[in-house]
Amino acid sequence: MPLTRCCFAGVDETTPLVELAVVSDLYPYAEWGFLYSPKHQGMPGRFPSLTRIRRAFAELPPYVLTALHLGDGAVRELLGGEPVVRGLLEQAHTRRARVQLDIAAVDAADLGPLAQLMLEHPRVMFVTRHSPGNAAVTRALAAVPNRCVLFEADPDGRTPAHWAQGLEDMACGYCGSLGPLNLLAQLPLIYEAAGAAEFWIQIDERVRDNDDRFSMSSARRCLAIVSAQAELQADIPAPRALRRRCEPLALIDKGLLRDDVEGDCELLLRELVDATRDALDPAVLGVRRRAQNLLLRRQASFVQAPVEAGSGPQRGQARF
Repeated sequence: MPLTRCCFAGVDETTPLVELAVVSDLYPYAEWGFLYSPKHQGMPGRFPSLTRIRRAFAELPPYVLTALHLGDGAVRELLGGEPVVRGLLEQAHTRRARVQLDIAAVDAADLGPLAQLMLEHPRVMFVTRHSPGNAAVTRALAAVPNRCVLFEADPDGRTPAHWAQGLEDMACGYCGSLGPLNLLAQLPLIYEAAGAAEFWIQIDERVRDNDDRFSMSSARRCLAIVSAQAELQADIPAPRALRRRCEPLALIDKGLLRDDVEGDCELLLRELVDATRDALDPAVLGVRRRAQNLLLRRQASFVQAPVEAGSGPQRGQARF
């Protein structure tokens, strides 16, 4: 069976959404995993803000494969009915994104509700990690049809000497220190281990830079290796789109070419003005005045260049 997806876990705040659309057009089996953590969301590194995840799920074209990755804290909130993470699940359900539950173990009392939650979202493929430590989870969810498993290699981050054998009754994934430097050697071994099973690979740590930011250049090197190996295996998951679906004007209309940095700076300036409203320190008040002036100048620039009614955004114009 073919390798169906190459998932990159940890797309972050600095990754332009338009780049995901363009790369997905060239490599239709690329999947972009967004990590949601109630505690760490919006912090520098691999956990994008809630706003970023919502926007990605709402605005990325349907052909872009996406996944929502939920850690232990988010899964507990999901089972408790917390509205924010429930909303993310509904967005994933709408765009048929996969949802990965990164849980080491679940209380026995939660296994029934977890299975019911999966069954209530049949358009979502749920992914659980498969290891001796969470064997109870795997057994409890055995009857859930919209579930697949991810084989996690050595928890210390070492590439395993042997990959787990694929399962006959469901798709399975492989992760464990894969990256552009070892994927060429490891991918044939994973093909051999998967056998007749449909499978995917997941790449985490080794496509990040020293500041824990996602590296699109590393991801593209991985995708090139996957494509070359698929050709050797006579196993190309889908014809390469050759940019047929990726029309720049359509991306502009979707807002994906919006200058996120500029928008984020404006939001930050507004938060600064609000947060220092009652400040007495002259130095703080000086910074606040400068922030207000920048916001006023920005507002004036938009007033001076109005858009004709009904014409929509002009090419290259920012949308907010």
